[in-house]
Amino acid sequence: MKNITCLLVPAVAVFLLTATQSCVSSKKYNELLDKQTRCMDRNMELEKSNQACQTELTESTALGKRLQAELDATHTELDTLRRDYILAAADLAELQESYANMDKEYKSTVSGKDALARQLSLRESELAEKEAVVDEQARKLAELQGILDSKDKQMRELKDRVSEALLGFQDKGLTVQTKNGKVYVSMAEKLLFSSGSWTVNPQGREAIYEIANIMAKNPDIHVMVEGHTDNVPLRGKGDVKDNWDLSVKRATSIVRLLLENKDVEPANVSACGRGEYFPIVDNDSPENRARNRRTEIILTPDLDELFQIIESR
Repeated sequence: MKNITCLLVPAVAVFLLTATQSCVSSKKYNELLDKQTRCMDRNMELEKSNQACQTELTESTALGKRLQAELDATHTELDTLRRDYILAAADLAELQESYANMDKEYKSTVSGKDALARQLSLRESELAEKEAVVDEQARKLAELQGILDSKDKQMRELKDRVSEALLGFQDKGLTVQTKNGKVYVSMAEKLLFSSGSWTVNPQGREAIYEIANIMAKNPDIHVMVEGHTDNVPLRGKGDVKDNWDLSVKRATSIVRLLLENKDVEPANVSACGRGEYFPIVDNDSPENRARNRRTEIILTPDLDELFQIIESR
């Protein structure tokens, strides 16, 4: 309604100016001009705010995709190392068997023993090289597996700490679970926001501050905040145009609360608006739509050490 008023005031001002200027006092005319100026300034502020939100949404979405791609690449590399290790071990067994046969033949044959000795020496060299390759791959595989096991243990322990810290909220629309090596904290809309709002209510603030305290004690954990809505269209009003806008603003509100804790590293936190496009259930009933209206805080371990080992291969 404020935007409509701002669009009508200039027209009214011109009409009054041209049609009834002689009947309008100078004070009234100046008031109309001031109102027109304020409306134009407000429109410019809204346009800038919308552009900033769209830029933040694009950056957050790109970051989420990049982190997921990096994690997927790590698991793919680990699978490749496992396959290479199995193939190398099979080659080693075959060479060992061949070496044993050659050695037996060499010892039981007098004629041609020089040729057999050369072949045996060659096989011994090949065997030594294969053993070195297998040992190196086994070492790297064990190192990668150890790091993955350590990260998995770290995330399980983190989940336990988060669950314990948020125990008082788990009957109010909050769940904690691990998935794909990450910890997911999912909070229903009713715990955090009023309908159509992105201002976090007092009870929701308490939950967010608890998560911030845990983040401050785990500086190597990366956090993605995702806002989700149902599929009911949101008619634009004020700063919110649609479900995309609302989900982004809600995610950003959570990030700002997390960063009120000065021990939380801003570079480890990002916000992402998912709108209505990642429902956990079909939007076919009021109950299911309420489940889809949620905010997810995703805690991810630092995988730089894994990438360094893979790149050194």
